[in-house]
Parts: sequence; C-alpha cells; structure tokens
Amino acid sequence: MRLDALRRALAVAPGRAVEFGALVGAVWGDEPPANPRQALRNLVRRLRETEQVVTEAGGYRLVPRGRGPRQLPADLPDFVGREAEIEAALGSAAAVLAITGPPGVGKTSLAVHVAHRLSERFPDGQLYVNLRAFDNATTMSPNQALHGFLRALGAEDVPVDLDAQAGLFRRMTAGRAVLVVVDNATGDLVGPLLPAGPRCRVLVTSRTDLAQYEQVRLGVFADDEAQELLVRMRISGSREDRAELVRLCAHLPLALRIAAANVAAGHIADYLADLRGDDRLDALEIEGDAAVAAAFDLSYQAQPPRARELFRLLGLVPGQDFGVEAATALLGGPADEPLGQLVGANLVQRHGDRYSLHDLLRRFAVRLTADRRPRERLFAYYLLNAEAAARTLNREFVRLDLPELPPDLPRHDLASEAAAVAWFEAERANVVAAVQQAGPQPVAWLLADMLRGHFHFQAHHVDWFAAARAGLAAARRAGAPVPQAVMHGSLALAHWSVGDLAGAVEEHAKALDILRTHRDDRVMTSMLINSGIVNWELGRLRVAARELGEALELSPDNPAVLFNLGGVHLDLGPLTTSVTHATRALEIAEERDLLVGRILALNAVVEVHQLRGDHDLAETYLARADELRAHAPPGLVRRVPGYDSHALLALVRGRTEEAADYARQSLRHARDAHSPKDECDAYDVLGEALRAAGDVDRAMSAHNEALAISLKNGYLRGEVNALAGLAADHHAAEEPREALRTALRARERAREGEMRVRGVRVLAVLARVQRSLGDDAGAAEATRSGLRLADETGCRFWQRELEEGQPPANGGSTSS
Repeated sequence: MRLDALRRALAVAPGRAVEFGALVGAVWGDEPPANPRQALRNLVRRLRETEQVVTEAGGYRLVPRGRGPRQLPADLPDFVGREAEIEAALGSAAAVLAITGPPGVGKTSLAVHVAHRLSERFPDGQLYVNLRAFDNATTMSPNQALHGFLRALGAEDVPVDLDAQAGLFRRMTAGRAVLVVVDNATGDLVGPLLPAGPRCRVLVTSRTDLAQYEQVRLGVFADDEAQELLVRMRISGSREDRAELVRLCAHLPLALRIAAANVAAGHIADYLADLRGDDRLDALEIEGDAAVAAAFDLSYQAQPPRARELFRLLGLVPGQDFGVEAATALLGGPADEPLGQLVGANLVQRHGDRYSLHDLLRRFAVRLTADRRPRERLFAYYLLNAEAAARTLNREFVRLDLPELPPDLPRHDLASEAAAVAWFEAERANVVAAVQQAGPQPVAWLLADMLRGHFHFQAHHVDWFAAARAGLAAARRAGAPVPQAVMHGSLALAHWSVGDLAGAVEEHAKALDILRTHRDDRVMTSMLINSGIVNWELGRLRVAARELGEALELSPDNPAVLFNLGGVHLDLGPLTTSVTHATRALEIAEERDLLVGRILALNAVVEVHQLRGDHDLAETYLARADELRAHAPPGLVRRVPGYDSHALLALVRGRTEEAADYARQSLRHARDAHSPKDECDAYDVLGEALRAAGDVDRAMSAHNEALAISLKNGYLRGEVNALAGLAADHHAAEEPREALRTALRARERAREGEMRVRGVRVLAVLARVQRSLGDDAGAAEATRSGLRLADETGCRFWQRELEEGQPPANGGSTSS
C-alpha cells in the first residue's frame, strides 16, 4: 500500500526531513501521479491519523515514537499457583483471551501476572483499564476507557463520539504491538476497546461467560494452591488448622489473603473459632457465601475503631481510587495511621500514593455504611481544591462562587501550574463521578464549573461532556437557572473545543436565553465573550461584534472583552476601532499588572499597526512585548511567542531568510502549545517567506498545510489567508488558471464571512492574477474594490500591490 510505502520512506530517517521528490519516488516509483505534490500531501494527511509527521521547508519529517505506555498494575510479589491456567494463557495465540470466573478468585491477579510475563513481546505499550462493570456506582464507560488509551498512545485530538474513538484506536494500533488488559468487563463493553493490529493482544477478565472469545475459566484455589499461599504468607499452625482455614474461606484467594493477614497477628486456633461463628453475618452475605463474608467481617472487626470507621466510609468514594487526603476528608481527621492498618489487613490495596478497594470489599463497606453524610465532606474537599487548582491555572476565567466550606478540609499546595495539573489528573475521575453522583446539589454544577479550564487545556473532552451534562441535569432538578446557564456555557465551550461550532452556537443561545430572564451580569459578560468568539470564527463578524459590544456595555473595563472586540474588528474593520480596543486592553492590563494580558494586548496592537502599514510603530510595540517575554516564565513564553510578527516585519524589510526562520520557530511553538489556529497562521507566514525567497514549491506546501488545518478547525480567517497565499503561489508557478480559481474561492469565502480586512489581500492577489491572464477589466474592478475596501477598513498593507501591481515592500503578498 502507498501509505505503508510512505511510512517506510519516512522511517528510514526518523527525526530528519525527507525531501519531497525522494518521497514521491519511494511511493510511486517511475509512475508518479499527475500532481505528485498534491497526491503526497493527501497521503501525508492520512498518515497523520496514526503518526506525527511534521512539514519542513524541504520535505516531511517523521517524529519517532516515544516509549510506549506502561500501564500495568504491579504484579503480586507472592503470586502462587495457577500453573495450568498460566500455561494456557501464555500458549494461546488468540487475539482476545478471556479470563472468567466468580468474584474474588483472582482473575485480575492472573491477568496482570500473565501480562507481565508477555510484556516484552509488546514494545509499543501495555494498556490497562478497570471497567468495574459489576459496580454500577463506579463503572467506566468505553468512551472514558478509549479516551485514556488514545491519550496514552499519543493522540492529541481525541474525538468524543465512541465510533470515532474506536476507529482512531484501530488505526493507531494497526501497525503496533500493543497489549491491552480490560479488567472487570462485560461482553457488551469489550468490542470498542479491541485494537486492530495483528501484533496486538487483549486479555479480558469478567465474571460472566464470554463464549465469543477463547476462555480460561478460573475457579477457587485447589487445596495445594491455598496451602502454598498460606505458607508464603508465613501462617503457622498445623496443616489441619490451615486446611480448615481454607475451607472456611471457601478456597477463595481474596478471603484467604484477608484471613491470613489477621492470623499472622494472632493464633490460628482463636481465629478459626471466631470464623466458625458466622451466624450473625447472614445480612452481610456476599455472592451467596456467608463464609466469605465472615472472613471479611472478622478482619474488619479486628481493626481499631478509627480504622473500622474509615473502612465503612471508603465505600462512599465516588471513583476507583483515592489519596490519603480524601480519606482524611471522609474521616474528619488524619487518616494515615488507620489507612496503613487497613492496608496491613489486606482490606485496602495500595498503589504508590493511591489506594483502592477490591470490588467485593467495596460492596461490603457500602453495606456497613448507614450514614452517608460524610460524603458531603469528601465532595467539599474536591470542591475546595478544584477551585484552588482552577484559580492557579485559569485566573482569568469567570467561575461560580463557592459556598462556605468546612475549615478543616485537607488543602493541597496548588500554587504552581505543575501541582495544579497533577492534582486534577489524579482526582479527575473521582471529581467527574462526584458530579454524576451528587444529585440536585450545588456541588454538582460547581465541580463541573471548576473543571472547565482543565478539560479545555488538557483536551479531556469525554469527561468534559459527561460532567457538564450531569451538572446541567442537577441544576435543572434543583431549579437553579443561573447554574443551568453556566452549564450550557460549559457545553458550548466543549463543543467549540472539539470543532463543533454549530453545537457551540446552540448551547450559547440556550445560556443567553436563560440569562436574559435571570440576570447575572458577570456570567452574562462571560457568555457573550465566548459566544462572540465562536461567531467570529464562524465568520459571523457583525453578530460577534454585537455580542462583544453588549458585553462591553456590561463590563467596560474588561480586558477580555476589549481584546476580543479588537480582534473582531481586525477582520471586519475599521482598524481604527480595533486599535482603540486593543490599546485600552493594554492600558487595563498594565494597571492591573496582568502579564499575560499585557503581552497579548501588545501582540494585538502590533498586528493592527502592521495591517495599517505602519511597520516602524509595530516594531516599537513588538520590542515592548519582547521585553516582557524575556522575563516571563517559560510556559508563558511558549503560549505567546510573537514570532509571526517578527516574521512579517523581516519580510517587509526584505529579509526573507530571517522571516522564514521566525515562521519555523512560530510553528514549533504552536505545536508545543497544541494550538491549531496558531499553527495555521505560522504556515501561512512561512509560505509567504518561502515564495518571496523564490521557493514556490515549498511555499505551496506550507499554504496547503495552512488550508488543511483551517478547514479541519473551522478557522475562516486562516482559510481565507491560505487560499490567498495559494493563489499567489500558483501565479508565481505560472499556473494562472489554478491561481484564478483559488483567488475567486478566497474572495467568495472572505465575502461570506465579512472578512473585509483579509478581503484587501484577496483582491490584491486577484487583480494580479487577472492582469496576467489579460483580463484588464477584471483586474481594474478588483483593484478599485480593493482600494475602496482599504479606505473603508484602514488596511494599507497591500495598498502598493493594488496601486502598482507589486507585492508589499520587498516581500510577497502576506498575512497577519
């Protein structure tokens, strides 16, 4: 296949660019297609679904894969028995092997043990997920599981739809050797989680029969296996006593481990006497076996009172694992010591700094828990720290106010971005589950609101939709209109984040309808800003200007309103309005010492002055922005580098090589920040620099990249710029008909989206193309229209090209 041929050709020099011509030859040999560069671009676009391929000035570069994910839990250090089952699993050639049997028999332990034995065969990674399909309170959906798998494999743009996720997972595993362990599953949940590659393998554990797959059926321990476990755990006493212990624990490995932990601290004869007296445990019968419940209960009763209290409360944890601080919140006091006692008794499992309960023990704990009020303390702990993390990461976001919370809740040090992100990642599943379990309580929508920024910047879209929808349902049940609007706004931002602009418009409309009846000016301002941005990107510039103008009336000194309103007029015109708003945003950011706001506003002022043709003044403001960036934290510099502006200034000064270097730096930073719009703009500027340097082929590749990104993300400004650049490329390549077709398409899209400032660039290119085709009348009309639009908008960047048919200054027709 040609796709495989391209992958092989790039893999010959991983990390280095392979020239376009060499790739065409490797893929098509002596029979290249009619338009080899376009065909190669199309093929690269397909390859990017599974590989990271970077466009360089001279060709394409394959980014080598990092070390595959290693998600397997630790193997049991005292794993015993199961020789026949292990031999069967290791000898199986089945793509999917199911390990099935009743709860507590050690299915997970066997699957993890076998997976570790197999791991060297799967260098591209080992994935693990516990679906907890038999615990309705904490079951993980296939969407959530696949999202985790895809992110672990390196996918940055993970779809929300399950079918799309499953398709991407199959494509990403088609050429890899990956081992997937799906724990605690049911047959209906497994299908979407299956990889596609012939070198992949899946291990599934389930309590139910999975006849559609090859199975290893697991029963309770045989006598010799049970005895071996007790010996390994240093249980003294006669063989007869140990045999009775095995019998009373129903040969179940889980019960034996718990019983052994208690026997090790006392005398086996006393323990057996207690274990025989299980008539009081009928109400706690687990899976039909009161003897197993007896083992659990004896271990539980043997703990100090504080540990018993904590064990009961751990049944209230909403997700699959927890930290010591969450246990402290539940207990209302330090939990380190009682938690350690529960780990020593095998009632709680420890994995690094996280803890969890086996699902049978979780069920046992839930049955012991009569008072569910402590869960409110746990949810308050999540809320307190989620708000602190959100404040660190997204200080500028408008959030709902917190209620008064208990003063003694555990507080994490979340002052740094790294600490805030780490806490969110550790507790994200718990917080999302808490939102879904809280019912019509304020904590449901408050937690969803606090997670919004983290979801957005870390691209956790599946969890985002789940939390926002649950928060919306809770607000509806509670009859809370403003929180409903906030949740609609969160859903709108989620739709926008995945490129569904129509969905974002719909959710914003619902939010604004609520807020016009139930006024909250602070929330209304935030919603109008976000709705304005979406309409701006859709090309509905007058709608965007109207919404942002309304926000400005509500909050005249809001730098976010001013900044975005200036941005809309950067496309709509007039540029005098744009510079007025951008300059005011800069003044406010300086008054309030908002470092990010100052740099962003300076960048906006630079961009306006460049479009107005005042490059000396633009350079002055750019120097101020550079000075701020020089003293900013590295992460901030990555987000707002300003390289595009440097590239444009170099280009109009005739320093094309310097311009191309700046554009390449802009590309690298855009990729680091996972910003497709910035990447699109950087490709456009790079294309302009390359064409100005006479390298038309590479310029065309860069502009095609910009066009592909803009179309994928609904970025209209980027689309218009890329089409104008491509038209100029085709004209320089002496392909006037293609240049005309592309320029006319650019004019159409600019008119549809009221991109009046960008329209000046488009008309300048169109006039030049028509002139070269001998269409003097058409060229004259395009020139008149362009000059008129330049007067109306104040955009002078392309005026020389319109008046004289020459590119701006010493460079090519360019963008901002």
